[in-house]
Amino acid sequence: MKRNHKPALLILTSSFPSSPRDETCGYIRDLARSLSEEFNVKILAPPDHRALPWPADSFTLFRSRSILPPALDPFQASDDLNQLTRASLFINAAAFASVVCFFVRALVLSIRADVICSHWMVPSGLIGAVISRVLGKKHVMIEHSGALHLIARMCGGSLIARFIVDSSDRIVTVSAYLKRKLLAMCPAADSKTAVVPMGVDSNDVPARDNDGTQVRRRTILFVGRLVEVKGLEVLFDAVAGLDTKLIVAGDGERRAEFERLSRHLRVNPTFVGSRDAQQRSELFATCDAVVIPSRVLADGRTEGMPVVCLEAMAAGKVVIASRVGGLAEVIVDGENGLLFEAGDHHMLRDKLMLAFGDDSLRKRIRENARRTAEDYDWSKIGRQFSEIIFSSLSHRGSCIAKGRTQTAIPEG
Repeated sequence: MKRNHKPALLILTSSFPSSPRDETCGYIRDLARSLSEEFNVKILAPPDHRALPWPADSFTLFRSRSILPPALDPFQASDDLNQLTRASLFINAAAFASVVCFFVRALVLSIRADVICSHWMVPSGLIGAVISRVLGKKHVMIEHSGALHLIARMCGGSLIARFIVDSSDRIVTVSAYLKRKLLAMCPAADSKTAVVPMGVDSNDVPARDNDGTQVRRRTILFVGRLVEVKGLEVLFDAVAGLDTKLIVAGDGERRAEFERLSRHLRVNPTFVGSRDAQQRSELFATCDAVVIPSRVLADGRTEGMPVVCLEAMAAGKVVIASRVGGLAEVIVDGENGLLFEAGDHHMLRDKLMLAFGDDSLRKRIRENARRTAEDYDWSKIGRQFSEIIFSSLSHRGSCIAKGRTQTAIPEG
């Protein structure tokens, strides 16, 4: 039986890797690849002055073009838009001009799309919602964390949230915590919102254990953007004075500040910068524990579900994370990882000492962590997202529904 034409899916995102080796929001790339089995996928991302030409892939990547010179354009695929809340009026005006260009390109690409999938409520979710109203396209919105907190602080943010919800057929949050935050702002979202985290290629992460009997300094690994919400200073305070090796993998706006702080505390971490997927796997293989010290900021912002948590679990590592956002939904303290209260460096220090001092606990956590990661493999997570997107198309007639049914029937 012949395979019917796959539906056309347009993904709108404000963040995307600058190259296939870049892991900045690499889960957007990985989700697109998993969805390409059942959809013809196109991605629209903002400009990125660091971007390299994207090679042939299972999806087609477009980058919007701004009327502004790259040096003056603050709307970049590799930048955190939350920083615009502290920027000048000129910077915000420049960002708005670039977002308008993004909207125009999205509108043109949407004409041939069957369904639009937007990552983050603003600007992509809002743009997808407007296009859904204008062109009558189906719209699925995925919220990861930052945009929801940005909207909550905006004047008229609740009205924007309700418009996006009303104009979306389905909504996905990457953690139950984010769903509760969304429902507090817009209760009408309850009936159309599902909780599905991003995934991990669990089979591609080598699981190698360090010999617990070997006498050597323990190695602690931090992986993430060097921004305030990641809480790296909490980790510095926790390891100050310990005979451990600390590796910091990542880059960001606060790197120079963190380097100064580490010297002041005499922590002496090794800053290795941003690492690609292969390099991250090598770092996982050589460390004893991965620490995710995410914070809750004064404005209430915190993490959704950091993918590094699942990557470390897939590598069979002890993950020690703060009890915030989606982290506390994946990690069961003492079973598949360890949790500490956000910002409490004393408690983090105790958890590190516990992990390093109890071989049987460490072994149990490693084994359970690998099993947990298998539940979040892209083969399973991608299928959940496909089901959600197809459900938004289910009432559009029989051709798409039948086409999907036929793809599951073997020939002959």
